[in-house]
Amino acid sequence: MTHFTENSQKHSIIGRITAYFINSQLTILVIAALAIFGLAAVMLTPKQENPQIIVPSADIYLPYPGASAEVVEKTLTTPIEAKLRELPGVEHIYSTSQDSAAKITVQFFVGQNWEDSLFKLQNHLYSYQDLLPPGARYLVKPVIIDDVPIVTLTVTGKNYSDNQLRRIGERLLEDLRSIPNTASLTITGGQPRTIRVDLDPDKLASYKLSPAQITQRLQGENSRIPAGDVSVGTNRLFIDVGNLFQSATDVGETIVGFDQGSPSPIYLRDVATVIDDFGDRTTVSRIHYRQDWDTTIPYPYSKARPTSKFVSQPSITIGIAKQKGTNAVSVAQQIFQRLEELKPQLPPGVAIAVTRNDGRTAARAVGDLYQSLAMSIGIVVGLLILFLGWRESLIVTLVIPLTLAGVLIVGWISGQTINRITLFALILALGTLVDDAIAVTENIHRYFEEKPGMSWREKTRAAIDAVSELGSPIVLSNITVILAFIPMAFVTGMMGPYMGPIPFNVPVAIIVSTILALTVTPFFARLLIKIDTPFNHQDGKASPNAIVNTRIYRWYHSIMAPLLDSTSRRRFVLFCITGLLLISFIPVLTQTVKFRMLPKDNKDTFLLQLDAPLGTELAEADRMVQDIEAILQQDSEVTNFETYVGVGAPIDFNGMLRGATDRIGEHFADIRVHLTNKDARSVQSEDIVFRLRPKLTEIAQHYNAIVKLVEDPPGPPVRSTMLAELYGPDYTILRQLAKEVRQVFVQTAEVVDIDDSVKNQMPQMRMVVDREKVNRTGLTTQDVVQTLHMAIAGSQVSILQIPGELTSVGIQVRFADTNRQSIDDLTRIQLPTTNGSLVPLTELVTLQPSTVDQPILHKNQRPVTYVMGEMGDRSSVYAVLDQLIYFLRHPLPKGYWIQWDGEWKLTLDVFRDLGLAMLVAIVLIYLILVGQFGSFKVPLIILGSIPLALIGILLAFAVSGVYFSATAMIGVISLAGIVVRNAIVLLEFVGDKLKEGAELKQSILEAGAVRFRPILLTSVTTMLGNLSILNDPVWSGLAWAMLGGMLTSSVLTLFVIPLMYYGDRISHKRDQGDWHSKTWNTTIE
Repeated sequence: MTHFTENSQKHSIIGRITAYFINSQLTILVIAALAIFGLAAVMLTPKQENPQIIVPSADIYLPYPGASAEVVEKTLTTPIEAKLRELPGVEHIYSTSQDSAAKITVQFFVGQNWEDSLFKLQNHLYSYQDLLPPGARYLVKPVIIDDVPIVTLTVTGKNYSDNQLRRIGERLLEDLRSIPNTASLTITGGQPRTIRVDLDPDKLASYKLSPAQITQRLQGENSRIPAGDVSVGTNRLFIDVGNLFQSATDVGETIVGFDQGSPSPIYLRDVATVIDDFGDRTTVSRIHYRQDWDTTIPYPYSKARPTSKFVSQPSITIGIAKQKGTNAVSVAQQIFQRLEELKPQLPPGVAIAVTRNDGRTAARAVGDLYQSLAMSIGIVVGLLILFLGWRESLIVTLVIPLTLAGVLIVGWISGQTINRITLFALILALGTLVDDAIAVTENIHRYFEEKPGMSWREKTRAAIDAVSELGSPIVLSNITVILAFIPMAFVTGMMGPYMGPIPFNVPVAIIVSTILALTVTPFFARLLIKIDTPFNHQDGKASPNAIVNTRIYRWYHSIMAPLLDSTSRRRFVLFCITGLLLISFIPVLTQTVKFRMLPKDNKDTFLLQLDAPLGTELAEADRMVQDIEAILQQDSEVTNFETYVGVGAPIDFNGMLRGATDRIGEHFADIRVHLTNKDARSVQSEDIVFRLRPKLTEIAQHYNAIVKLVEDPPGPPVRSTMLAELYGPDYTILRQLAKEVRQVFVQTAEVVDIDDSVKNQMPQMRMVVDREKVNRTGLTTQDVVQTLHMAIAGSQVSILQIPGELTSVGIQVRFADTNRQSIDDLTRIQLPTTNGSLVPLTELVTLQPSTVDQPILHKNQRPVTYVMGEMGDRSSVYAVLDQLIYFLRHPLPKGYWIQWDGEWKLTLDVFRDLGLAMLVAIVLIYLILVGQFGSFKVPLIILGSIPLALIGILLAFAVSGVYFSATAMIGVISLAGIVVRNAIVLLEFVGDKLKEGAELKQSILEAGAVRFRPILLTSVTTMLGNLSILNDPVWSGLAWAMLGGMLTSSVLTLFVIPLMYYGDRISHKRDQGDWHSKTWNTTIE
């Protein structure tokens, strides 16, 4: 059965498509399929807060015992770096060369395949391991983004130590491993169970034993292996031989020697204290929460505001990551379901607090944006009811969710996730989606209005004619909008995948919207639009003067006709518009309009990092932390926080790229601070950080420490907001320059949390072995080294497999704590010689006071030092500009230079990429328009609508005081497509009138009157649709760009573009000597 009308063959291909679907039952199936599969896409597509950014990287650890930092750099780091640089796809190589070891971090370009990158790295290192000097080796540890926990569970109990809580946590962790789609599980805080063998140096000397002999005996006695099998009759009997320690008592009963002159054995308990306990305390972890805080409420917490005093208890934290590509929301729900099942099994007094829940954070972020999207649609529909009537607005209301469903279906099939950027892309595309539906509905309404009381067949023909009239302009204009967004897909760096959902979803939304505008919208319009009141018709026939009799035409004619008739008036208007454009740039030059990469988001948490001087003991660092904690407890917006001294807090994505995995040492401390739910407070999290920073900095300075308040970035993280990299040939001078540049940071306004890569000098005592004396005793230098290492650092010499324990229990041998407090304690060590006598350590070594080698840093094979800082209430752009001016006046020594990284570089790269994307988009749009209109000038006139939008954009940012950010730039790019679209449809209508034989002036007046309401509606709906994100800290820049740009461009496009086009046509006809040509020649020239 054919579905074409009798006049369908006269229409273009677009008209024939409309003719098919307006009569086809397939249209109903398409609508039903979009609704059903769209709902499935919403439910089944994985959800997360932000798009996942794949940055393949790996840390290479290179131990080289005994080598100085300089030797490590020259013989180990430099040759390995040179070979790693040969790897394809490597973007950066960072390295640290220090005493006895090196660490090299290889970072590949964003988007590289992670598995392929790691394989290439491993294979390359294996191929060149001959470059390693004797005694050196390497270990590759991949940096896996998916290892970042999406849920952290803090286990606490009033009557438990953090060590005891760790054992409880280990059992809990084993039960949680069975949850589907979970990956890496970690425990932070507490010490593992250990069998401590605390040697007594005096007793060792009395029995003429050495620590090395103790180690050998323990390793030899704790041994059991399968010995094979023997034949017993017709069967095989398997033989197992040896003994394993079962308890600390077994370890203490180990015979380590015999007393000279008697057969009496010497037991380990005779020369050491054997304790079943925990390892030496190297970390402290605890949680602080208000007494009325319900620990069972998953983070982020409810809108309740706890106000009671704080309670502090020891704690440990379990981190649970999800597998790649899984849904953070559903995985988190499974974790909490399993947790509820395990809670009855917990010991009395033990509680579990949820201190991170990225699943709920993602759900809330997505939910908030669904609400914003629904609000935007509601505002749009309400406006359409006022201007178009309820029937016409119902058509648009039905088409919008179908379009969004189509976009989500395509995203689901393509493996996309639903995240904040996805939904912002849909809000961004909403204006264009509405425009398609409005344009078609309004034009069909106009056709129906010209001849009321149409029959069903006549309404079908009129709807097809109306769509056919607008089909080409809609398709062409939508192509220009798509071209405006596609270049954004080529943004480099981490911002590329972060913004990736925008160039994916917006073009898809426009394509789906175009298809539905040509098929489903006329289907609905024919059913719903009813015109009962005659409108300017005679005997049921449409009036040829229907347009000119409208109030809009008369108003538009009163303004435009005098301007069209007067060359001087046209020039004056264009002169004023040009002047206004130039004036709009004044706020940029005066810094009234300020630039920034991305504003800080309003979060419910931030991280506080404390760096005490290198060599600070754990107890001293903890005293400093307790003073910091007292300040945090005084802030009413702080609900709870977890403290980690000697170890970093559970890693997050920001910390992983900032190198937080290296925060292990007694002088480090992290505090994860949680705030009142953002829906329950009026102050932004950034303002809370501003308020706390001076008090916390004052305390840190008292301890000669550095405090950093690290907020979760709204977009891709950087190593530091302010980051100066200093390069040059002499590393000693580089260290001096770093200190000088640091002072410049201090003097720069609003630069805070300042630090550098030059560590404080830590005293060191070098014990130089006298080889001649050692050889005379029958010992070796290695004997002396191993003895000292065992005495001070200790060593895990073996393990116990204790029934009921989930993990192996290590046996650690070292001197008792009281026997290794000072150099004098070490001088009591005596070593047995080969003839059975004892020789004091002091006779074999010479003490040489010195300092620990300073680490040597490289970036991309060049020596470098860093100076870092964060920003207060100011953009890093202007802070760096201040410093650039300073160093132009006070240059560094010849051969040394500064390279700026951090947010400054990210800002420049992103604005460069977005600027190039916009330029490419404009060029592509121009080429398309030249092909469509067959003219070089007319496309330029159409593109003139972009500067008209820029006037409103810059003035909007000047008035609002909002930072012009990357999201604002996205708004500019989207406006480039939208405003050009309006100009295209306007001039296409002029062209149609000229083809019908109308005069140029009359064509322009009628086109302006006909397109006035659709352009105005599209602009107002786009602006009002963005009101829902106007208060969003990150995306308000896009909203202000859309508001200002649409306001000026929509108004000026209706007046300035026709004036420019009219002037060009008059000039063209004057040159040809033909002022009154009524022909269009099928193109606009």
